[in-house]
Amino acid sequence: FRYALWQTTLYSDDLLRQRVALALSEIVVISTETDAIYGVANGAADWYDMLLRNAFGNFRDLLQDVTLHPLMGSFLSHAGNRKTNVVENRFPDENYAREIMQLFTIGLFMLNDDGSYILDGNNEPIPTYDNSQITEFAKIFTGLQYDFDGDPHVWWTPDFESGWLNPYTAVRTMKMWDSEHEPGSKTLLNGYVVPSGQTGMEDVNDALDHLFNHPNVGPFIGKQLIQRLVKSNPSPAYVGRVTAVFNNNGSGVRGDMKAVIKAILLDDEARNTTHITDPTHGKLREPFFRFTQLVRAFHYENPQGKFWDAGWGVENDLRQYMFNAPSVFNFFSPGFRPAGALSDNGLTGPEFQLLNSYTAISTINFWYSRLWWDYVIDLPSADTEIRGQTYDLDQPQPQLSYEITLVNNIPALLDHLDLVLTAGTMSTEMRAIIETAVTGYNNDSWVSDEDVVRFAIFLFMMCPEYAVQV
Repeated sequence: FRYALWQTTLYSDDLLRQRVALALSEIVVISTETDAIYGVANGAADWYDMLLRNAFGNFRDLLQDVTLHPLMGSFLSHAGNRKTNVVENRFPDENYAREIMQLFTIGLFMLNDDGSYILDGNNEPIPTYDNSQITEFAKIFTGLQYDFDGDPHVWWTPDFESGWLNPYTAVRTMKMWDSEHEPGSKTLLNGYVVPSGQTGMEDVNDALDHLFNHPNVGPFIGKQLIQRLVKSNPSPAYVGRVTAVFNNNGSGVRGDMKAVIKAILLDDEARNTTHITDPTHGKLREPFFRFTQLVRAFHYENPQGKFWDAGWGVENDLRQYMFNAPSVFNFFSPGFRPAGALSDNGLTGPEFQLLNSYTAISTINFWYSRLWWDYVIDLPSADTEIRGQTYDLDQPQPQLSYEITLVNNIPALLDHLDLVLTAGTMSTEMRAIIETAVTGYNNDSWVSDEDVVRFAIFLFMMCPEYAVQV
């Protein structure tokens, strides 16, 4: 699964869709690190396919698919969630009910369209929900269970309690058992009542419609997508423009993700280069995306022309891997403020939450290893035969033939690397430091031209200009 995921996200023909799907994966979060879904590779692949389908679809459809996906059902424990039984002191699980509001749709506090808090008479933020509403939403998400219909490994008639996640059920939408769904009406947000007498799925659809139409969804989701794709601190006006498109794509459609992504990426605040000098502009790039840029810039591949990588170095050294967050709260909080100048000026820097005394060193070591070393160096034991063809599973290596032609002209080499790695933003001071170092390294008789190129790339990757997206 990891090999396929790398190949798809790096070299497919729909890279923007891939990028948006990965952004969504950090908002509607599952984690294959948790015991609940660890090792369910085909389910994780199906989850990613679901995000890809919805990347340019409608947010309401995304909510439906997320809610009914078996991996989310297992991760946030609403698969097998049963109705109230007072005698047995059993009540509906509230986990998914809480997170779908707090993290996936409306957030904790009421928002203006520009993402700012709506304040009460005491100048305090107004909560979007309370514990009683979590309890009511928990009743909505009862009766869902993995779908065993047609599973060739199940020779008996399974009941509600016998459901479990396996390679078959992991890719099938969860099934509603009305016999285990909480009966009666449910009072949700702002006094909205889901009437009694409905089927379980009618209740679920009512509740999802209710959340989808909440005024917070546009600014809450829109601002996070801006943070993932463009900048950490979008202006209120920028958030407001994106919210307006979420609320109405121009044709009366709410939640049109294609229109929302277009509004985010084509906004003046995203494209006008005069914003580069604005101290509130830009974002620290996630370690994962710094690595994928390196791989794409120099077309890393193995002898089969593939990028096959189990990703253990990414996971262990960068502390970030797709679908591998430590919890449902992702790798970092969208409101995280690192101590120092950013916090002092009221600015957020979500990705800085991944930066600590360990990753400050391990990330640099990771760049070095990926530029110079194989995990496996041409060992026969690293080869495998699949359907009669032998595949060399050596670590993918950069293709540097063009860069090597520039070694005799170090300024030209640095111009090229500035373009492909730092988008022409390398400072004069930093460039001078790199040029001195690379020139000195090139003067050593024992180094090859390829070594010089790798050394220059390594120095670029340690620079702030590479780490920060502007």
